[in-house]
Amino acid sequence: MILGSSAGSRCGATTSPKRRILLTNRELGAEAHGKGVQLGLNFADTAPELFAGLEMGEDALRVLNDYRKLHARITADVKAELPQVRAAVAWSKRM
Repeated sequence: MILGSSAGSRCGATTSPKRRILLTNRELGAEAHGKGVQLGLNFADTAPELFAGLEMGEDALRVLNDYRKLHARITADVKAELPQVRAAVAWSKRM
């Protein structure tokens, strides 16, 4: 038996070389039309992002819902204080 010739091994498969990545021989599913090699690729670990994805605005719907909850809470607080504000305005008119 020759290594790489089994049905389960695809490392040496050359059925469509234009549809495979050069170094890994992985099937792309479509023909790659590259004319050269991209130099300067850096696959080293990078520093983590400063903010999480949610904090950078990836989920606008979540932010909108948070805003709506905050707005409702502020509106309720203002409505609760409105009688005291009206009473203060009425008192100040008498002074």
